[in-house]
Amino acid sequence: MNLYEVIRWGNDADDVFTGGANGPDTCFLIRAGSVEQAAGLADAELARRPSKVVSNWAEAVHLLGVEQAKEDLPRVLRGPYVQHAYTHGWRCWHRDSASDPWVERP
Repeated sequence: MNLYEVIRWGNDADDVFTGGANGPDTCFLIRAGSVEQAAGLADAELARRPSKVVSNWAEAVHLLGVEQAKEDLPRVLRGPYVQHAYTHGWRCWHRDSASDPWVERP
């Protein structure tokens, strides 16, 4: 299983300085077999937390590495947590709407 950081740009806080689309991002650490599976788990969590200021679906996925645990069950390991998301050279995929396919970007 792979480890992914799945990201929704911004956060749902209503603070003028740290909330909304320009604030730190909403992230999840997820164990999954594919980008689509990781994003689906994050999307399900985000759907439970509707927001009026940011999207309710993931907009980016970063491949962090491979998990060495013996368990082979896809799941959210951590999140949501709020921080600025940076690529750091990892493979990454993006989409512009919830129905768009994931596209890898260099």
